[in-house]
Amino acid sequence: MYRVEHDPEALAQLDALPVEALPFYLELRAALETAPWGFPSASATNPDGPLRSAAFGDHKRGLAFFLILEDQRRVAVVKVLWAG
Repeated sequence: MYRVEHDPEALAQLDALPVEALPFYLELRAALETAPWGFPSASATNPDGPLRSAAFGDHKRGLAFFLILEDQRRVAVVKVLWAG
């Protein structure tokens, strides 16, 4: 199990999400708690790196970027975007 935390900027972005996006983000958060390495790398030049991204929502309108800190069993969400 991983602990999921949010960067202050990501928290502000979450607050700005439309209500319809929240259930989708909560599903993503649950997945980050259990299997964050299952998401693709955010870097084409470092496919095994800890910076990952995940699309979420209806028609994949959301995108979250997060850093996996394996030694701490922690996931730090650093950015949340929504195409709205």
